[in-house]
Amino acid sequence: MTEITGGELLLRCLHAENVRHIHAITDGTYMIFLEALERLGPEFGMRLIVPRHEAAAAHAADAVTRLTGEPAVVMACAGPGAANLLAGVICAQAEGSPVVAITTMRRAEISDDYRHMGGTQSPDHLALFRPAVKWNGRVSHWQRIPDMVRHAFRVALADTPGPVHLLIPEDVLNQRGDANSVQIWRLARTRALDKPAAGAEQVQKAAEMLVAAKFVNIHAGNGANRAAAGPEILALAEHLGCAVTNNVTARGIIPEDHPQLFPPLCMAAFMAHQQADLILAVGTRFGELVMWGKPPLWGDPAAQKTIQIDVNPANIGLNRPVDLPLIGDAAVVMRQLLAAVQALTPKREPHANLAQLSMVRAQWQKGLDDAIADLERAPMLTGAIFQVCNEFFGDDAILALDGGNTVMWGMHYHLARCQQSVLYTANMGYLGTGLPYAIGAKIAAPDRPVYCVTGDSAFGFNMQELETAARLQLPIIVIVAVDGAYGMEKSAQRRVFGRQAAWFGHDHAPVRYDKVAEAMGCHGEYVTKASDLPAALQRAVNAGMPTVIHAVVDPEANVDPPGMWIWNAARSGKVTL
Repeated sequence: MTEITGGELLLRCLHAENVRHIHAITDGTYMIFLEALERLGPEFGMRLIVPRHEAAAAHAADAVTRLTGEPAVVMACAGPGAANLLAGVICAQAEGSPVVAITTMRRAEISDDYRHMGGTQSPDHLALFRPAVKWNGRVSHWQRIPDMVRHAFRVALADTPGPVHLLIPEDVLNQRGDANSVQIWRLARTRALDKPAAGAEQVQKAAEMLVAAKFVNIHAGNGANRAAAGPEILALAEHLGCAVTNNVTARGIIPEDHPQLFPPLCMAAFMAHQQADLILAVGTRFGELVMWGKPPLWGDPAAQKTIQIDVNPANIGLNRPVDLPLIGDAAVVMRQLLAAVQALTPKREPHANLAQLSMVRAQWQKGLDDAIADLERAPMLTGAIFQVCNEFFGDDAILALDGGNTVMWGMHYHLARCQQSVLYTANMGYLGTGLPYAIGAKIAAPDRPVYCVTGDSAFGFNMQELETAARLQLPIIVIVAVDGAYGMEKSAQRRVFGRQAAWFGHDHAPVRYDKVAEAMGCHGEYVTKASDLPAALQRAVNAGMPTVIHAVVDPEANVDPPGMWIWNAARSGKVTL
């Protein structure tokens, strides 16, 4: 008979779920778990990733889930650690990321119903996390650790993915029990590993609708990106000769320089939405950022048919009525559709409408290119940063995008050429995610180049994680677009005040972020014009360590980035095209 602690039992359960990284700050309430991780980690291929802040740990775990498709684990201690973690978990909820958050609480005799007696660090974790997760529960008995871990992982991945929360008191982790009295099951016996397919009859109906349609617009959302459905979408689009558009959550779903792809903020995309007589919506709820799938951005649903693919039946017809639902994994269903369409019609030539849309896109692109053509301009325009990065980094590079107006520039100037290559919190708009996302991305995909472009305001939220990147020896590159202010709030001030006025409460004191990086053991660069950026990037690569490039951008131009009218329209619900 072998006795093990609850901490070791938890570790063995996580190992059975194929977890390879634990994102956590070491703490006394789960030190017994960490003891087991130190002892068994090398054998299990498991590693502790220690951040400087729990919210950043959750953001890093979020990035891991997006690149691997699997849940990622983050842990936090009783009281303040759990409270810090909550911020990152609620961001993961908005983005549909299956982060498994495990928090510990003080021993039961001073927590639970006894916290009014004056026990410290004893908030109600279940109540705190419940609104931020798909499910949460408490492990009250040692032998229930395997059951609760299995359930947490199943729920995190079920239907629309999302975070879950597991609470374990420290006395349960410290408890010892007979290892033979519990069962830890192999992953293949605890989850449905095959991705769900749509019904054959419904697929056939959808294929017939697609073949009969005059002009199809395939529109991809976050669900398509998470399912890595890009190759299937591209194959069907090329077979039908139709247009492809996408939400900002699905940047790179097919290469953005493909002639049939029209980017989210380009007028050509809006025209595709309106001209199509059939919309094939893949993994999108038609949320606020695409104007709820309603006119004038989209055609009248009474005349424009819609086929909607989603893994979660609750998302069907949520904001736009649907003519035919297909329930299943986006990639699997798209493969079904492709085979059915190919059986009905040979490959078609690109639709005649694409020529007009391409002309509109070319004019849009020319206007963007002309605006940043002067690479000697100092201070530079933020868009020039992305133009240089497009040329410097290969197709497989991962971009972590962070900030307010910096993101607006990125949506217009970054060229995404690979699915699951852009990490951004579109639905929550959380500042400070960029650096932790980059750290998580490099952990999940060590062989891919990873860089972050962030505004200076956003960078300030989790700047301390530079030390984490240096300690873990992660050669990521962070380009900080420095305008010395909360730039998007200046844009909002101009819109709301309706007048030119001195900026109110938005400016920062001067900071040299390259020097901050050097103080934290990283490489630093300072540039004021885009023409100097390629050499700085090359020096960063050669340094082989985390790098921060302080890029001075024009603060006046940064107040009004391209596409701001679209953002304002989406936020106000008042759309005029």
